[in-house]
Amino acid sequence: MQSCLGIYIEDNIIKYAKLHKEKDAVKVESYNIAFYEDNLEETLKKIVSETYSYKIPISINVSGEIYNTFEISSLLNKQDTKKAIDIEYEMICNEHKYNKASMEHHYLINFPRENAEVQKVLSIIADKSKISKRISALNGYKVNTVTPITTSITNLAENDGRQNIAIVNIEEKTQITIMIDGEIYQINLLEDGMGKILENINQIENSYAKSYEVCKNMTLNTRNSSELYSETNDYMDMVTSILLRIVTQTKQIINEMFSNIDKVYITGMGTCINSIDLFFQEYITSARCEILKPYFLNNSSSQVPLKEYIEVNSAIALALDGLGMVDRNLNFIKSSKGGNGKSRLSAALKEDVSLDSIKELFGIMGETVKSDFTTGLSSSEKLLARGILSCFMIAGLFVLFSHVISNQLQTKTEEVATAITKTNAELSKLNSDIDIISARTQTYQSLIEEITSPKDETDQTAQGNQRIIQKDSIPNLLNRIMFVIPKKVKLISIKNTTADHIVIHAQAEKYEQLGYFKAVLTTNGILENVKSNSAEKSGSAIQVMIEGDLP
Repeated sequence: MQSCLGIYIEDNIIKYAKLHKEKDAVKVESYNIAFYEDNLEETLKKIVSETYSYKIPISINVSGEIYNTFEISSLLNKQDTKKAIDIEYEMICNEHKYNKASMEHHYLINFPRENAEVQKVLSIIADKSKISKRISALNGYKVNTVTPITTSITNLAENDGRQNIAIVNIEEKTQITIMIDGEIYQINLLEDGMGKILENINQIENSYAKSYEVCKNMTLNTRNSSELYSETNDYMDMVTSILLRIVTQTKQIINEMFSNIDKVYITGMGTCINSIDLFFQEYITSARCEILKPYFLNNSSSQVPLKEYIEVNSAIALALDGLGMVDRNLNFIKSSKGGNGKSRLSAALKEDVSLDSIKELFGIMGETVKSDFTTGLSSSEKLLARGILSCFMIAGLFVLFSHVISNQLQTKTEEVATAITKTNAELSKLNSDIDIISARTQTYQSLIEEITSPKDETDQTAQGNQRIIQKDSIPNLLNRIMFVIPKKVKLISIKNTTADHIVIHAQAEKYEQLGYFKAVLTTNGILENVKSNSAEKSGSAIQVMIEGDLP
């Protein structure tokens, strides 16, 4: 029987959930959301007291972690793989000017199906000072795990590896975790998230708690919703614009995957907005979009509305990490176990050891030899014994230093050889790419000259300097507009005035509907350089002219 308190901490908001595990059964004992300003430590103490978690393990999230992805050869053995990863890590620190001594580094290794010759390494770096600051805020309590929420959130999905999934965690920022064949494959961070939404609303409401309630009362306008978002909430235009950027970037990431994504899970603070799953489904049609429900609650008979549990998904996921449900060696406060005197000697032969450690070790050995051999000896014998012992100690020191220097030279030589091999391979690949680009550039230049050069003077006069659009551009434009235009927006006219310039006259009962239509034209890439004039009232309707260029 185990218990763990998961606490997900962000600026101004904390989610927490206390879980109880008995055999394979997991139960949520208590949960909630707390808002704070500068009193983080006091707020955490209240949470521990409220959940009565004084002596149970606590699991929290890493703050401000940095993600990098790189590839290494799959032919390397375990030791060389570790060295290659360490070299990449040092290069990342040097490139971004990180102080390696002040950073904590963990990683996951994946073997992608698309290329059996490489291992894909997902590197996660966190600032030790930020981790210490988080732990010190819970001073006196039992903080056992500090893990990235991007990996912990996968604990909630019931995935047997037969489905490829994307988990879109819309918290302060948005984290997108891709799982291929049941393994974490890629993590993307987006700047857009609920942080921007709550900050904008808070400027008017002057309370994060009220701002969060405003979001909970929103219902997004979708094809399956009969409500008009403009009548639901005054902030909906701003909220929709931010969510539209999130779903557009998510769709792009999914489309770039080598494997099809079967399901998209939405979780985090963003799930408090009604119909957000339907909103995602309208834009991501290649996969099924749904709200992420903790797997152990699927058949639960709890009287608590499932939506309330979902709002604290991040805290539940951290608590599952604390209960040891998934072991990925991503605990950023896990320390290695120390050894005894014997292991220190073997370490001296294999690893770098300090001169003080060697002196200390041989000091102990010297005392032992002295106590064994000096009893009952004459002065000359004692002097001779000391001389012999000194020779042995000097010889031992020489052997140890030789081992240390030899190992250091061998290690550095291997690191340099690995770096040179990798650099040469990259240079060879770069030269090959340059040759390909040069060849294609010439081909494309010839095609461009053939297309753009007029066949006769009449053609040249007709073409001038204007761009000639493709014959299917206008039908394609109308077809794309048909799928995104809001129900209450009416098109008065669409004109192709000059070259690729399009002028659209539209009207609607509400200006917000026209604003949403303009935003969709931009975010979906239907038109470029989109702009509109000031709206004009015409009877009960509002008319506006929207201009843009074909992409």
